[in-house]
Amino acid sequence: MEEITNQKIWDNFVTSKSDYTFLQSWDWGEFQKTQGEKVWRFKEVGQVFTVSARRGKFLFIPHGWGFNKDLINLAKSEGCSFIRESPWLEDTETNRNLFKKFGFRSAPSIMHAEETWLVPITKSEEEILAEMGKTHRNLIRRAVKDGVIIEKSADVDILNDLQLEAARRHGFVPFSKKYLDREIETFGKNAVLFVGKWQGLTLSAALIIFYGRFAFYFQSGSKQTKIPVNYLLQWEVIKEAKRRGCTIYNMWGVSAENKRNAGGLYTFKSGFGGYQKNYLHAQDLVLSPRYWLTYALERIPRRLRSLI
Repeated sequence: MEEITNQKIWDNFVTSKSDYTFLQSWDWGEFQKTQGEKVWRFKEVGQVFTVSARRGKFLFIPHGWGFNKDLINLAKSEGCSFIRESPWLEDTETNRNLFKKFGFRSAPSIMHAEETWLVPITKSEEEILAEMGKTHRNLIRRAVKDGVIIEKSADVDILNDLQLEAARRHGFVPFSKKYLDREIETFGKNAVLFVGKWQGLTLSAALIIFYGRFAFYFQSGSKQTKIPVNYLLQWEVIKEAKRRGCTIYNMWGVSAENKRNAGGLYTFKSGFGGYQKNYLHAQDLVLSPRYWLTYALERIPRRLRSLI
């Protein structure tokens, strides 16, 4: 396999593809290095790195575009018990069979977005608004009328605090502040934190990653409120993405680990217009019996794993 070790060459290669995510960006690989992982970038399959977890070590390809048998030797040399890929390939029978051919099996958990919502943003602002749901348009206008203010911020504490509050409300496990700090530091100017305020109260925050012609809605947190701050925040993100020359706003996943929240998540994102695109579920290639410990642990809901 051909390994690429130059940032400009790698990012130009990734962003020349018709579809991709920032998980294949050079910066995301550098972020993994801050977590103590090893990283390789292969033209044939994508960016690859180790994941060293309490449940065991594995080789991971996040939103890659293929597989090569040479990865098996690499994984074994690094002491990995399996290879996992979250393929950035549409969920079709042909693509599922492609991984079955190599001996992959369906992973017991979701690593990253698989059911995504994409909003094309090449049209004028007026046309984009017209393609949104009527309720969303009205809530954006109401937020403006109510005096909601959307700002850009460098204060990671805002995102961390709001994410902790949202986690308590919806029952998910948030990232640590240290993790968020390193993420934003690694992405630099390509990571922008949008903050929504009303009457001096900070109600919402969203971390957006800009990479090539895509913008990605990645991390977020909010207070429970009847003020439609999140609708105006997303509209300001779309306008910023247009100014940066992006053509697609990837709103990330429309499914949720906590199924009670899935319906509301879909309704919120789909109301901005656009379409859903589903990608293959994460695939595992078993290399060692130690894999089955990971399999068993990942079958347990994430919020309960810390109790084991």
